Amino acid sequence: MRHKGQRTLVEGKSATGNIKSTKAILKRKNVYNVNRAIKLGKYSIGRSDETLTLPLYITFLLTAY
Repeated sequence: MRHKGQRTLVEGKSATGNIKSTKAILKRKNVYNVNRAIKLGKYSIGRSDETLTLPLYITFLLTAY
């Protein structure tokens, strides 16, 4: 999806877990043209580097533009 005019990777996790593929994509920004990621799952709201973490119940608020 696009967020603030940039491509954003969105990953949903059924349980808490590692996001190896997301980290690999973010390391190769020039190849995939993805600058940030949103991780959805059984988490609290937080941010780590280029990844925004959100609980699943917030998913309906995400919009692409």
